[in-house]
Amino acid sequence: MAKTAKKQQTKSFWQKFHENRIKIALSTFVVMIPIALILTIYIGAYANNKRIHFDQVATPNTTYVNRFVDPDGIDALSLDITWYELKKPVEDDQGNLSGGYYKFQIFYTAKENYQVLNVQITPVLQTDWTDMRAISSNTFTILTSSRDFVVGFDYRLPVKPLWFVEVTDPNLYLKVDYTFASANNQVTKTAYVVLPLKDLNPTRVIS
Repeated sequence: MAKTAKKQQTKSFWQKFHENRIKIALSTFVVMIPIALILTIYIGAYANNKRIHFDQVATPNTTYVNRFVDPDGIDALSLDITWYELKKPVEDDQGNLSGGYYKFQIFYTAKENYQVLNVQITPVLQTDWTDMRAISSNTFTILTSSRDFVVGFDYRLPVKPLWFVEVTDPNLYLKVDYTFASANNQVTKTAYVVLPLKDLNPTRVIS
């Protein structure tokens, strides 16, 4: 009797599923479409703002970079970077922001067995999730002694571009062009470095 009842119960379930298959399919469709749309928005926003370029203005020939190393991840040298100062932008009567900047101190240390001859830096500040971006007006040379550099940044942070997403600070991206001696020759390479600022604090904040 028990086996017969179980078979009838199983048959009844599949009969009900078959009878309501259209409703079930429509319900699944209605649920899955919004989820897929939300995922597309989040993934697209994240991926688009992880592609960085180092041109003043993007052109069809601009090279985009999405692979970066830590400041000590370059083969010939290590970078020492200190976030020294943050100046928040000021809003005028028309709602325009100006005067904001991030100031850093930087120097390099040559790694063992490397004779570094020249190091040039191009810095960019860019946020995750949004298109807030600023590039330094000049590429500059750094040495083994500390020097300052400033990147203007006229955006107001933090912002919440999407649900559950808060952007508090940009990332510092560096294009590093460096030359070192190798077997009586000079070798020039380019490395791309990222320093996330969201978990760091500047030495000084100017409101």
